[in-house]
Amino acid sequence: MKRPATFTQNVRALVVLSALAVGAVGCGSSASPGTSGAAGTGGGGGAGGSAACTLDMVQTIFTSTSTGNTGCTVLGACHDNAGAAAGLDLTAGSGWQNKLVGKAPMDGAGSLPSKCTGKSLTYLTAGSTPAAGLFIDKINPVTSTAPCGDHMPNLPPPLTMTQFACVRSYLTTITSP
Repeated sequence: MKRPATFTQNVRALVVLSALAVGAVGCGSSASPGTSGAAGTGGGGGAGGSAACTLDMVQTIFTSTSTGNTGCTVLGACHDNAGAAAGLDLTAGSGWQNKLVGKAPMDGAGSLPSKCTGKSLTYLTAGSTPAAGLFIDKINPVTSTAPCGDHMPNLPPPLTMTQFACVRSYLTTITSP
């Protein structure tokens, strides 16, 4: 018996979407490899953990595209390379990951000044495992407010828990001793 072409196309689409979903979940967790992650914190909830996300994986989450990802780098409005908000350029190749540990938001930097200057907060706390600090607090999808300024991303959609876990796992590789 021959199946209709639409049935075959639907099965192929389901297989492709399933593969993409499995790949996205593999981004990582906030738990260190070999440890358990607590539910609701981006952890895996079970033993084994997974490898940390890479800078390239995080950059994909942050980068705005014309195909639907609002991201963090909307030209002229967010953390782009043309007058970045709060002086924090999150575009690929800007070296943003080297400007967070132990650093506070700069006063008067960027076309949209930081609302967090003078608050004695740093983007990331050196030695923190998992990564902690203002940057983490502002992007955490579990919280709807930030300790200062706006919760990020400021434009929808918010990060998913999987995206947040990926970003945090990568940042932990640069904050941990």
